[in-house]
Amino acid sequence: MRVSTVGYIILLVAVFCLSSCGSTKFVPEDEYLLNKVSIKTDNPEYKSSDLQSYVRQRPNYKMFGLVKTQLWIYNRSGRDSTKWLNRQIRKIGEPPVIYDSTLVYKSETELKKLFVNKGFLNVEVTSDVQKKDKKANVIYRIRTNEPYRIRSFAGIVEDTAVYHALYGPDQPSRRFTGESNASRTSLVKPGDLFDRNILDEERQRITNLLRNRGFYAFSKEFISYNADSSLMSHAVDLEMILHPYSTKLSEGETLEKPHSRYYFDHVYIYADYDPLSYGSISSYIPSDTVQLGNYTIYYGKSGKTIRPGVLVENSYITPGRLYMEKREELTYNAFSGLKALDNIHIGFQEKMRNDTSYLDCYILAMPAKKQNFSFSIEGTNSAGDLGFASSLGYQHRNAFKGSETFGIKLTGAYESISENFSENYLDLGVQTTLNFPKFMFPFLPNSFERRLRASTEFAVSYNYQTRPEYSRILLSGGLRYLWQERVRRFSRHQFNLLDVNYVYLPRIDQEFLDKLPPNAALFSYTNQFIVGMGYSYSYSTFNPSLKRRDVHSFRTSIESAGNALYGLSNLLNFTKDAAGSYNLFGIYYAQYLKGDMDYGRTVFLDKKNSFAWHAGFGLAYPYANSLILPFEKRYYSGGANSVRGWSVRTLGPGSYISIPGQTTFYEQSGDIKLDLSLEYRSHLFWKLELAAYVDAGNIWTIRDYEGQEGGFFRFKSFYKEIALSYGLGVRLDFDFFLLRIDTGMKAYDPSLQGSDRWTIKEPNLGRNFAWHFAVGYPF
Repeated sequence: MRVSTVGYIILLVAVFCLSSCGSTKFVPEDEYLLNKVSIKTDNPEYKSSDLQSYVRQRPNYKMFGLVKTQLWIYNRSGRDSTKWLNRQIRKIGEPPVIYDSTLVYKSETELKKLFVNKGFLNVEVTSDVQKKDKKANVIYRIRTNEPYRIRSFAGIVEDTAVYHALYGPDQPSRRFTGESNASRTSLVKPGDLFDRNILDEERQRITNLLRNRGFYAFSKEFISYNADSSLMSHAVDLEMILHPYSTKLSEGETLEKPHSRYYFDHVYIYADYDPLSYGSISSYIPSDTVQLGNYTIYYGKSGKTIRPGVLVENSYITPGRLYMEKREELTYNAFSGLKALDNIHIGFQEKMRNDTSYLDCYILAMPAKKQNFSFSIEGTNSAGDLGFASSLGYQHRNAFKGSETFGIKLTGAYESISENFSENYLDLGVQTTLNFPKFMFPFLPNSFERRLRASTEFAVSYNYQTRPEYSRILLSGGLRYLWQERVRRFSRHQFNLLDVNYVYLPRIDQEFLDKLPPNAALFSYTNQFIVGMGYSYSYSTFNPSLKRRDVHSFRTSIESAGNALYGLSNLLNFTKDAAGSYNLFGIYYAQYLKGDMDYGRTVFLDKKNSFAWHAGFGLAYPYANSLILPFEKRYYSGGANSVRGWSVRTLGPGSYISIPGQTTFYEQSGDIKLDLSLEYRSHLFWKLELAAYVDAGNIWTIRDYEGQEGGFFRFKSFYKEIALSYGLGVRLDFDFFLLRIDTGMKAYDPSLQGSDRWTIKEPNLGRNFAWHFAVGYPF
């Protein structure tokens, strides 16, 4: 089936009709549909898109920025709102936005306030409303005029202790000017715009500094500014004042005194505190109490749910030390990271002793649910082969009363295979993990461990796979360390100190084996060990509670295998086999180096439209004991998270031409991978989201292997072998998970020759189309 040029024209006409027909059906008489809002400013530093959020009335939402789909759906309902069908259509759609002149005035006010705060005190904001055919277009015009700038900046700190805490004890005066060290560290600079947002950021910066230097009771309300703009045109002389602590004694009478530095005194930890069961801490009756120095740990009716030493180790609030707000935050993060605890709260009580201010700290926590069961089932589609996968998991969050997490997971998958085999695909597995919430590594200093939020994980798994071509058993075991910095919580590290895999093939089909290239038969589909280590780093700004915020992510990893075994084999003069490789206990072991890099970014144009892009690159190199990578470590292309115009494992390598019924999935794997994607996402209605995207990429081999002709990577021609596809997708977003169906069309197929590669010229749904069902975004 081919899509002709006439089809595209019909599609464009349909889009035009959707965007124009009947848009004012439910607009009352003498009212106007708010059709369009635009902002025009004479200042190029402020884009219209950045100012839209200050407009108090926006037109109906446009899907992909083109069509008011939800308004069109709403207008498809009948006028009788008592009918059930009409009510349901209106719920899916969006009622027309009726022009409101009062909201236009409020928008003018908000825009003017924005620019005044930025230093444009003489800004002019006007609006132009154009009404025609029951539609209103609003144009906001902004003339910023000459801004006010800071001519001089000085300040006075009326509290000596505060001044010395900020600028050092050697400073002779409590005043500073624009030439002093105090001013150089400030966010406020002479010559800058008189930006009130920057002034407030400076107040917060100073407050954070003082709260991390002992001044627990300090807040930014103790900082104010005096601004004088009368001396010179469009110039401001600015003075900052840090006021002393003031206490209200009676009506109209206050007492001023210096700000106090506070020290941590006693720490009380409630390991079993349920706020719903106890009205206050005073009504809490512990069943057990443990005293460790100046730490007191209380246990309730649940008993010693977690060891006292673990609680003290995770407290960064040290009795006798100066108060630091950062230590409070670190303690909260550390306790929140303990899987055995839930609902963490930290509070303080002030007290005086010998004219010194102290803080008693109260850490309240509830025991988390110890045990958890999980079950999942999902449909799968691999290259058109349909099946299902399910898993059953058990987790204990406090295995040895130290917040250790023990888990066991059973998995199973079944898939019908549409090739010329009578059997199907079956995968059964079990995996166990034991996670300790600390570094289990000798000789690490305590100061190093406390800087990180770390865990040590031991894992063992067994997996049995049977396909028409072979049966395979995989035994795996590993020791890995996972950590992130206490402050930079977006960054995560994982170091696999030991990763051991044993692959055993009790059965392999001779016909399948005969089709494989000689190297693949010798090194990939044979009993083998994969023993190595690896490191990965990831960074992501995604926050589940702020889903409509710009996000970027980066991930890189490197792994190696076989180096230690190869060195040992050389040292002990092991004998090589007929293929020229060393063996361990008579079994071949793989040796390679592999690295991956991936970057993604999502930009929200507004609350309902976003633009995302992604770039991924991978390179693996077998050497010494291996001429080719193990199949499990090779790359593949195509599928729901790759170039979506191809089904999974059907693209590449390079310009390789697959032959239906003869090509095996192994031959369409490689050692180099490139993935590029651009995607526009637009909310439709309810939980539905649409996406339009373009994908590019392919895989290549590092060597010119027999049986993978055209797959060898060459610098002079690889760019001609980058496949292109485009498509549309539908997503169902339930917040906690997302289901998606993506369709893809081939635009450029490197397996074809000459101009035939540009399949976009003659789209063919029967030959160049693929669809994918998946969970979660592709990137």
